[in-house]
Amino acid sequence: MDTMTFQRMSPEQRQQWDEDGYLVIKNALSAEEVGELVAEVDRLDEASQRLGRDPNTQFHAVNIINAAAEDLFQAEPGSNGTILRHEPCEAFLNLIDHPSHLGIVCELIGAAIQLCWSEAMVRPPSPTPGNRWHKDGSKPYYFASVDRLTPLQWARIGFFLTDVDRPDMGNFTVVPGSHRNGFPKLSQGLEHALTITSYTRFKQVEQIDAGVPGARQVTVRAGDAVLFHNALWHCVPPNRSQVRRKNLWYVYTPVWQRLGDRTENSPELLARCSAVRRQLLGAMVDPTTNGGIHPSDEDVPLVRLFEEKSFQQTMDAVDQEYIRATQR
Repeated sequence: MDTMTFQRMSPEQRQQWDEDGYLVIKNALSAEEVGELVAEVDRLDEASQRLGRDPNTQFHAVNIINAAAEDLFQAEPGSNGTILRHEPCEAFLNLIDHPSHLGIVCELIGAAIQLCWSEAMVRPPSPTPGNRWHKDGSKPYYFASVDRLTPLQWARIGFFLTDVDRPDMGNFTVVPGSHRNGFPKLSQGLEHALTITSYTRFKQVEQIDAGVPGARQVTVRAGDAVLFHNALWHCVPPNRSQVRRKNLWYVYTPVWQRLGDRTENSPELLARCSAVRRQLLGAMVDPTTNGGIHPSDEDVPLVRLFEEKSFQQTMDAVDQEYIRATQR
């Protein structure tokens, strides 16, 4: 039976999450873990280059938990790498239930969760922005909002494998509080706002975060992690350093959401996983769960471990907390 220790949010982390929509987890990974992960990312990066990718273009691979260094890629220059042959990678797999962040994710969205995406990214030096201003979620329509507030539907965590410790290194850049307040009004006017949020036109702007009220380029050291709300507006400015920025992105969602970067997991991967890891990979024990809306204890063993009570007892506690609040 799985036994786990969960890192809980500190009061300061909870306050930053509520107010800013993101938090930085310092030293989430050890130097040894960072070294192992950098080696795996480099092997995948080099494999894609052997197949013709320009090393000066962004490298982006998905479903990396199923990736091995010798995997083949189907990719065009500047496109995402699609892994064609699946062989589990232990270093990437070990992150899905890492004690530095799993408890915090469970505090935010509950323990009936799965890993929807796993991505590796390398951003080489570039004079143009790396990504437009956007918020995460379903496409082409964002997650629905009620009274202008978008609920937390997934939690994305980035593990940084290189120092991004000064501005304009391709930093993860946010507008703190925009998960509640929305994208800020720009003094440059509507056309500029439309340009820096456009899929097709954002690279026309030399400094994509300039003039955006409250924009903050997040600085981190190798081994730090950044966790953020799907409704937080964010972008990537140019990388004007000489550093190839390397990081991983893992996305956790409720078990009722469809998996994002794969339709199924390889048997080889599931065979080496604990019950909790199989849950996090979206492998349901009982197929009659209404698409994950109503899983069983066996489907989501992480619930019992995190809540220290059964799935049904957890449901009762959640309902009772809500009803008590209505009767005050």
